[in-house]
Amino acid sequence: WDHFQRLILKAKLMTRDSWGKLKVNEKRVAALLALTAVHDIMKMEMLLPELQGEHGPFHGYNAGDTIGDHDVALAYVMEFFPSLLPSFQGLDKEEQAS
Repeated sequence: WDHFQRLILKAKLMTRDSWGKLKVNEKRVAALLALTAVHDIMKMEMLLPELQGEHGPFHGYNAGDTIGDHDVALAYVMEFFPSLLPSFQGLDKEEQAS
């Protein structure tokens, strides 16, 4: 439990108040849940985005390329089309950046 608790604190999912009591960081947990909800959607080939000309190059992809790496594809959508991921778009900018 001690190792898990350190991991949760290091990830800033929980903090300690002035009395040392653990408190949930609701914004951070919401960000983790949003990422959990969308992290593998780009493994579905039909959803892989094509890099738009004005965005290239992007992580080794050029304009017109289909972004085949699911993690890069998700990063691309999060950066340029966040409205396609409402659970991500609903996060504040600080949590989106984390």
